[in-house]
Amino acid sequence: MPTTLVLIACASLALAATSLLLAAPAHAAVWVIPASARAFPTTPPGHVQTIALDAAGNEYEGAQIVVRGGGARDVRVSWADGSDALITGNATLSQVAYVHVTHPSTDTHLPAGDYPDPLLPREFGAAVRMPASTAALYVLVHVPYDARAGTYSATLHVVNGAETADVPVRLRVWDFGWKRLSTHTAFALSTRAIETSLRGSVGFSGEKKQQILTAYYTMLLAHGVTAMPPNAAPNASGDGSFNAERYAAALKPWADKTGLDFPDIQIPWYRWFPWTMTAASASEPRLLTYLTQVCRVFKDNGWQSKAFAYVIDEPTSTDGERAVESYAKLLHRASAQAGFSCRYLLTDEPRPTSLGGIKTANSFLFDDVDIWCPRYYYFFGRIPALRARQAAGQDVWWYTYANSAAAVNPGYLIEKPLADQRVWGWLMQQWDVDGLLNWGTNRWGDALTGNGWRDPYQDPLSYRKPLPDGRVANGDTCLIYPGYYPRYGLNDPLAGPVSSLRLEALRDGFEDREYLKLAARTGGGAAFVKQIAAQVAWFPYPIRQGNVFDFPKYTTDPGVFESARTQLAKRIEGDR
Repeated sequence: MPTTLVLIACASLALAATSLLLAAPAHAAVWVIPASARAFPTTPPGHVQTIALDAAGNEYEGAQIVVRGGGARDVRVSWADGSDALITGNATLSQVAYVHVTHPSTDTHLPAGDYPDPLLPREFGAAVRMPASTAALYVLVHVPYDARAGTYSATLHVVNGAETADVPVRLRVWDFGWKRLSTHTAFALSTRAIETSLRGSVGFSGEKKQQILTAYYTMLLAHGVTAMPPNAAPNASGDGSFNAERYAAALKPWADKTGLDFPDIQIPWYRWFPWTMTAASASEPRLLTYLTQVCRVFKDNGWQSKAFAYVIDEPTSTDGERAVESYAKLLHRASAQAGFSCRYLLTDEPRPTSLGGIKTANSFLFDDVDIWCPRYYYFFGRIPALRARQAAGQDVWWYTYANSAAAVNPGYLIEKPLADQRVWGWLMQQWDVDGLLNWGTNRWGDALTGNGWRDPYQDPLSYRKPLPDGRVANGDTCLIYPGYYPRYGLNDPLAGPVSSLRLEALRDGFEDREYLKLAARTGGGAAFVKQIAAQVAWFPYPIRQGNVFDFPKYTTDPGVFESARTQLAKRIEGDR
């Protein structure tokens, strides 16, 4: 072939290759969605290609960079030169992984399939292997409490296979903030499940156990979640006495201001500890000895305001509630000897009159329970009685679980929108609820029994009721994932847990509540907050006492949450 033709042919091949390279973006895309939105494998490309964040001091704000390609490929996300250090020095990157739902949660009427949820820690600038379908990377920025108010900017350089894109990041820091979230929480955390998840990679005892639990507790506290109970319990003798110094030393890393400073601590008293409890246990001298000594440890170390007891769960008879009465009176007697009044929490609701069936009157408890914690399912038919208990100086918490109202009630189910988690902060402020209880945070065992090992990354079915009911729930008792999971490149057995889109949304709601509280303190703020909160959640029903099962309605649109939050922030800043 003549030289000229060779050059023409080579030029044609080069032009063809260039055309293919330029055409790659037609099969690949980079776009941005809010932190409270979700990108599914079949989600088509979007149009937003900038990240705009607003945050208060000590707030966490995120966004998702969504990528789509023609095949499995490496994606790199890195900060461009000139990006502000306030953003780059306080940002983390996670890969949003999918879990496959085989058996959809009962009564949600949502399909099986792949749902985004686990947030796998990744490094900026490192290659992240992404699937051929649509997938996302989660960028989270933490604004330091003392950050100066103003607008900061940065740029994320995204390499998605053959495609590249620069994503501008704008962060507006408000001139207010908080040192810690103020909503009370108590989420059951299983240390046995954590140990099982390590699969023998490290000994779960002594210093290693302390290090692992510290990582788990720290991560949860950063999300406004207090683990229940902390890993500290005394070794009581037959008469109820124990080594108080040893117990105080075990509790100090979790309770003391020099440690993690848990805001609420369940004292070590359960139906099975320090002995198996019966209805007659409250009359045993050894139990009074034990509780008095526990309370003295809290009082002597300045932790008394943190302490609460939670012994009997959901009593379903008058006899059960009478047992609660005896236990609560015993606790108050013991803590009085220690110099304070320890709180008694009951997962039940006050009933001045009988409501039929097992819902009999229980006014005999009114002077003994300090924290009423009804099910969300019953709350809206108990409001008058709950308000009377609050007027008497008692607190009101609540909790939820997957039940027949799963389609309309907020919860933790993987299939439902992330608004289910974010709306908790708004609902709690609207209904003057002090705390949120949750009976399972890492139930990584068998869905029916809770025993053994169930890989939550591969099987999200975390709860199943026995037949004939057979109700199933995905993620209902599993808000976090194991931090040690080599299959996904998580090779450090001492690491804290992996977060989820749902846990991040729950924290967003707790943070939104801080905006609501601060805005309410401005001039005329109460009426303003009521108006703004009604954009997010509303209750178009009369309030009455009874077996009433009307529930608030709430938006699932992330944009509505953000708009309402921005209005609150401007109100707070304008009042300063």
